[in-house]
Amino acid sequence: MSAQRRIAVILGVGPGLSASIAKTLSSTHSILLLSRSLPSSLPSLNLPSSIPSSNILAVSCDGSSASLKSAFEKLKETWPEGKVDVGVYNVNEKFEMKGFLEKSEDDLRRSLEAGVVGAWNLSSILLPLFLSNSPDSTSGARGVLLFTGATMALRGGAVFSNIASGMFARRALSQSLAREFGPQGVHVSHVIVDGMIDTERVKGIMGGSDTEGKRMKPDDIAESYKFLVEQKRSAWTQELDLRPDVEKW
Repeated sequence: MSAQRRIAVILGVGPGLSASIAKTLSSTHSILLLSRSLPSSLPSLNLPSSIPSSNILAVSCDGSSASLKSAFEKLKETWPEGKVDVGVYNVNEKFEMKGFLEKSEDDLRRSLEAGVVGAWNLSSILLPLFLSNSPDSTSGARGVLLFTGATMALRGGAVFSNIASGMFARRALSQSLAREFGPQGVHVSHVIVDGMIDTERVKGIMGGSDTEGKRMKPDDIAESYKFLVEQKRSAWTQELDLRPDVEKW
């Protein structure tokens, strides 16, 4: 009897960290990729050709309840035999170098949508699925829910007023869900990425060469997500700080 298909869902997909997470988890999971730009942007993720196309499902999703419901209906049609046991929320709001008085209520609302509302919506659809799973034979988890955080989830710096508000709220949501659902077998963790990720966009802004080792490699960060997915229930991590060795903190 073949093993049941395991499915990981990643919301907020683009070149960089989310693509690396998908690549890293593809050895054990089929992957549902969700973002506004998919499926047309799928080639830009440069996923390895070794991942069978039948194990990747790319769906357009804006993080709203209706959009997520439609995406999960597509998932069920595609992999009816599968079980969803991993979710990753990796949505980022675009940063603008403007002071507080130059920003508007609309800026705040967009940041809250990206920071916490989408995370709430994804959690609302994933948690019932996790609770319907039997505990994993190795880790003991029914499901693993991971939130990507940032330095601004801990410190609201100048000109980050709107984005930091959403990231603080994301961190609070992760703590509340961990306390409520951890005893029910769901591992909820918040990953603070304290540094600049070495993406093509960053290379275009900062230059292609990172001679001082200040940028975080997406594949290296993704290994920590895989570690969290596989953690055994007796020693779960709720919050994990990641930074380059030269980062000041």
